[in-house]
Amino acid sequence: MLLHIIARSVWETAVSHPPYHPPSLDTEGFIHCSTVAQVLTPANERYQGQTDLLLLCIDPEKVSHPLIYEDCYETGQQFPHIYGPLDPAAVVSVVAFPPNPDGSFSLPAVLSLWRDYPILEFDGAQTAVLEPNILIKPLDGIPQKCVLCFFYDVIDRLKAEGRLRHIYNLTSEIGPNPVYEMEVDGERIVLAHPGVGAPLAAFFFDELIALGCRHFIACGGAGVIDERVGLGHVVIPTAAIRDEGSSYHYLPPSREVKGSETAVRVLQQTLTRHHVPHDLGKTWTTDGIYRETAHKVALRKAEGCLTVEMETATFFAVAQFRNVTFGQLLYGGDDLTGDEWDERGWDKLTSTREKLLQLAIEACLLLEGRE
Repeated sequence: MLLHIIARSVWETAVSHPPYHPPSLDTEGFIHCSTVAQVLTPANERYQGQTDLLLLCIDPEKVSHPLIYEDCYETGQQFPHIYGPLDPAAVVSVVAFPPNPDGSFSLPAVLSLWRDYPILEFDGAQTAVLEPNILIKPLDGIPQKCVLCFFYDVIDRLKAEGRLRHIYNLTSEIGPNPVYEMEVDGERIVLAHPGVGAPLAAFFFDELIALGCRHFIACGGAGVIDERVGLGHVVIPTAAIRDEGSSYHYLPPSREVKGSETAVRVLQQTLTRHHVPHDLGKTWTTDGIYRETAHKVALRKAEGCLTVEMETATFFAVAQFRNVTFGQLLYGGDDLTGDEWDERGWDKLTSTREKLLQLAIEACLLLEGRE
């Protein structure tokens, strides 16, 4: 995010008569901007005591003229400069910028969070320095429909039965992660393990998209933070609390991220068709599996979460950023609602896990053309 200091009256005029063309464009050839970390320097040097100021929060991806970082005045810092008029549509927020009683300026609270917490510094650039398609090339003929299955035991059984054809290996420092193809009712579908934890899940999800997959359903287990969710009970996440880190690199900061309405609807229709009891609701996605304290469990339950897991918020965020369809099925596993953690043998429910994969496959086959 870029910042530009402007008088309120000047901004009101710019909005009424766009684009914004300040005098500096004529005298110096560019519009002065700052990063969040830099803005107090020009504010305190040039605007001491001025009471009618605003900060324009500018999305650099929406700037239509050249944006150059340079040190024109030998300050030791490279400031962003926009070499052309500014379209008000590039301004994503306007923040009041009043001086302190002594005339100096401090960063407004809403922006100090950006300065103090790097996780909030979302960059909406569509292209990163390292993109998945640099490492992963589209795989000719790969099905667009893909099921992400967290159950290695079920995948191994399908492999032993000869129902899976190995077509690719995703790789990381923990070793190869096979990507399989299987045929269901005359249609081919991709099956892969998504990895455990948000960073690895985002890594593999992004690479599967780069391979050519576009419609995804995941199936996995989750901890229970609402006592109404019994062992093996199915939950369709409609939204996820973003208490992890990876989603913040794909979407702007927010408390939660919503899932695909299309995928939720298809999953609900599939479960209803098979008379599978289920609930729709929020899930809590966290990186800290050993920091799920009683207080946080109570807080997340009060927010409406039924389950806790490590990937859903990231899946939702990556899917939105990459414009693919994603939905998920979770089954109630270990219980965090009591005074002590109850493991409940959640990972021994082989028949539940096999059935959940079947339901995920069936739903995934219905996704194409829905979104």
